[in-house]
Amino acid sequence: MWHSELPAHLGDAFTVARARKSGVSSGRLQAKHLEAPFHGTRATRTLDDIAALQLLFEVLPSHAFACGATAASLQGMPLPAAIELVALKRPTIGVPLPHNRIRRPQVAGRALAVSDDTLTEVRGIRCTTLARTWVDLGAVLPLPRFVAVTDHLIARRGGRASVQSLRDAHVAAGAGRGSRIRAEGLALCSDGAESPRESETRTLLVLGGLPVPETNVDIFSDTRFVARVDMLYRAERLIVEYDGEYHQTDAQWRKDQARRAELISLGYRLVVVTSSDIDDPRTLVARVRRLLLA
Repeated sequence: MWHSELPAHLGDAFTVARARKSGVSSGRLQAKHLEAPFHGTRATRTLDDIAALQLLFEVLPSHAFACGATAASLQGMPLPAAIELVALKRPTIGVPLPHNRIRRPQVAGRALAVSDDTLTEVRGIRCTTLARTWVDLGAVLPLPRFVAVTDHLIARRGGRASVQSLRDAHVAAGAGRGSRIRAEGLALCSDGAESPRESETRTLLVLGGLPVPETNVDIFSDTRFVARVDMLYRAERLIVEYDGEYHQTDAQWRKDQARRAELISLGYRLVVVTSSDIDDPRTLVARVRRLLLA
């Protein structure tokens, strides 16, 4: 079906209000070839999640901001897959109190006590700062993954926040939903962790009553570097390593086998953890406990 050309200045993504001001009729805006990423918006092509979110903010009040999992996704925090999947497609949008939360399709609205110093901008989108986003995640994430987010933020390699800045944000947020998780996350975090699954594994071991292992330790034979291991119980010479999908390739599997054979020859024992073990933490903890006691 033939459609009249849209004004060139609208580009390939625009708001309905802007199009109407440019003389585009309501009927033209209902054309089937136009997509509606969010209520009140149109696009001539399928937008990626970030572009769609940027467009959404054109129809939101100027005081609105992304928060919760949406801000965390924008800031590159390691969210669980199920939460990451909807973080941008059904964004969490906040407004400062005493404004009423936003009510519109495809959006989760919140009204929060925020100040200017707890708001920033990422990729052209107004959102909560790292520390304030971390505070909000305490109310929605399970403890092991919250520790993983905390480790990610304070990591020695590429970290973007200090423990003190998170502790200050925790105190400023006060008691209430998520405060217990935040306190436990601060007690369990480590700046040595280098992947979310490592952090979750370590947290499950500690919550299971085991000692806190050292994280990402370099192993040497005399002065020769042998390996960097995820977790180490040094006195028991027990290594705990998490293997993700990356380790399932043939080349990586062969490399892992040679590396682990070298560690065993030096008198170390190894526990390899996978996602199935994280889904069954009681069995994992019991296995590591037996090896620690052996």
